[in-house]
Amino acid sequence: MGGAVTKSETLQKEWVPETKLEAKIIEAVQRRASRGTTMKSFNSIVLKFPKIDDGLRNCKAIFQEFDEDSNGSIDHTELKNCIKKLEISFDEEEINDLFKACDINEDMGITFTEFIVLLCLVYLLKDDSSTLQKKWTMGCRS
Repeated sequence: MGGAVTKSETLQKEWVPETKLEAKIIEAVQRRASRGTTMKSFNSIVLKFPKIDDGLRNCKAIFQEFDEDSNGSIDHTELKNCIKKLEISFDEEEINDLFKACDINEDMGITFTEFIVLLCLVYLLKDDSSTLQKKWTMGCRS
């Protein structure tokens, strides 16, 4: 007869990351989870929409800054320049993995929507998010 899989059996089978980037993401999620969570109510999130809208406008300006050829997407070279300009310490392999992970439609360019995913991943991977936020802001203006 069909066997049932218990929760303990599922937990025993650990997922193994395929890339260094995936390993770093898992490590960052586990590190943040160990500090506890600050889940907010749906209403508190909805009330922040005006701030979110402003944040997205800022992200769009940053995206346009890093889209050096103004073609509507950030290519691999532009991403490397972006990472270098923001002084984020990713090696070549991690930048390649980040590009592949964020180029969701696999057209060899990161669109604005995909750029939001990139920002989320970089934010997750950064230990000091306040320093990163300052660098994003400065990166757009320098």
